[in-house]
Amino acid sequence: MAIRERVSLYNRYRVPKVGTVRPFRTYYLIMEGTNTEPTYFRLLERELLKRRIRNNIAIVYLERTKNDRGSNTPKQLFNFLEEFKKEKDKDAGVYLMVFDRDSYKNHFNPKKSYLDFLNSIKGSNVRILVTSPCFEIWLLLHKNNSYQELIAPNRKSLFRNVRLSPAYTFISKMVRDVFGFNPKSYIPEELLMNLEIAMEESRHLTSDPYEMAHELGENISDFIREISSEFRY
Repeated sequence: MAIRERVSLYNRYRVPKVGTVRPFRTYYLIMEGTNTEPTYFRLLERELLKRRIRNNIAIVYLERTKNDRGSNTPKQLFNFLEEFKKEKDKDAGVYLMVFDRDSYKNHFNPKKSYLDFLNSIKGSNVRILVTSPCFEIWLLLHKNNSYQELIAPNRKSLFRNVRLSPAYTFISKMVRDVFGFNPKSYIPEELLMNLEIAMEESRHLTSDPYEMAHELGENISDFIREISSEFRY
């Protein structure tokens, strides 16, 4: 079991800012997905930098090495982070794992398995960024009035998120139909121009991981608020 670090460092201020409230902080992220989530987070960094609303932080992407790329269950991601943390000072940064509630949909009792995992990591200093059913729910929020027009009328189908074909689930097909791209292979940079829309639309969904056991939701928006230096959202 091994992890490779890939650092992305953005310093908003070229010189120390007198009276800065927030200290320099490093976020270590490991993700369940290997395409959609990493692509989005890198585009997010570019967008926030262009808007000059990034604080003086570093984001370190933790990538599984070739032999461990198939090890992507939430429990395995958590174990990867725990092993990685042993090599770091316990106060060296913030440790986060990004995964879908959908990871458990093929379990005998998906809701119980998901909640059992949440309970099993209580007390650790690993934070979780969860989407329900999956990361595409966050992408949908980038469309104006997406909650009223797309999400609310299809709540049950979105939550179940059945596979429609080898290429698409219910929600990934909806993303393709709305935006014109397959999120498993490509996300256009222009999508991030609608970040304010996504942040506003997110208020219609729960951000509580426990409530996501039976509701649509995401807490990606909470993370973006945290790393932003402007609190417009």
